[in-house]
Amino acid sequence: MDSAATGAANPDRPTPPAPPKLTVRCGGQIRSADPADGELTIGRDPASSIHFNFSWMSRTHVRLRPEGATWVAIDSSRNGMFVDGVRHESVPIADRMTIKLGDADGFAVDLFVGDDTPDDFDDDAGDRSEETTSVEPVDPGIARAGAAVAARRRELELTQRGLARDKIINAGALIAFEKGRSWPHESTRTKLEQILQWPPGTISGIRQGAPAPDDEATQVISTSVASPLIAQTIQLALKSVDTAIEALPDPAAPEYYAAATGILADLRNLRAVATEAARNAPGAPALVIALGGVRRRYDDLMLKVAATPKASVGQRLFAARHRTNLTEEDAALAAGLSVNLIEAAEADQPLPPLAESAVAALLAELEAT
Repeated sequence: MDSAATGAANPDRPTPPAPPKLTVRCGGQIRSADPADGELTIGRDPASSIHFNFSWMSRTHVRLRPEGATWVAIDSSRNGMFVDGVRHESVPIADRMTIKLGDADGFAVDLFVGDDTPDDFDDDAGDRSEETTSVEPVDPGIARAGAAVAARRRELELTQRGLARDKIINAGALIAFEKGRSWPHESTRTKLEQILQWPPGTISGIRQGAPAPDDEATQVISTSVASPLIAQTIQLALKSVDTAIEALPDPAAPEYYAAATGILADLRNLRAVATEAARNAPGAPALVIALGGVRRRYDDLMLKVAATPKASVGQRLFAARHRTNLTEEDAALAAGLSVNLIEAAEADQPLPPLAESAVAALLAELEAT
């Protein structure tokens, strides 16, 4: 009788390989684990393997568990676990993977499989390019410019991955610059200044000691004076937009889609300016009214474009979301994505493949209702 019939172990059958060692780095803590020790937990519970007392973090936020020949990260939280901007319930762990807790751009957890250690990890490894940046010794000017760029980027809710995806600067080079370790080439600085809505030469000026355009010291015009001027400027821009909208051909015409999407891009830029101005000038009703006018025109034109045969997935998502009375936050929750990715989808910006799939799945659900 063979071992299979008796239930005895087969000595000729190879033992499945165990996962390699796992090293976790987050919040200034480093923890290594052998698979024989079982799972690691990260959370607010004092009994967690790695403990943080953050109010947004669940008592057991994520479990890092050995399964078969690999490790798996399992979400056990309310606020989620994200990889490359996409929320996951579980994901196999790859070497040098980073998961974010709480939000797509949230608390970073770096994971190292095997003999790699955090000491080996280089933030700007990977997409480094001679044409993008040159590494120089750190000096106070570079550190000052990098910090100003980081602050402005966060203010505009731009992510390092998003800028890399849009071919502005690769993520590693941006990390190095924001930490004061490298100085981008002129062409890269120009692209950064455009996306940060800064005048040309601003970054070099900050390195030489000039204040950032957003520093309070440069805000010499009082809110009571600046707000009406900005509101008037927005209203004038809206008159030009109205003229362009009135000149649009019939929606059935072949040239309608390209012309209308050009106006939508202008309205998005105008909306960003109006939103920022209104945020910085509380108690300025003229600005809020102007912002409302921008949004109304954008919504009306977006819904018309979404009804055309050439409508993009993002435009159709916008229309479906409005028809079902969903906010961008609602759509993000339904798709398991960040609000930034929903906004990017509706603006027809490129998305990571997993985010594209999540948006397409959400659109199918909404259009089926």
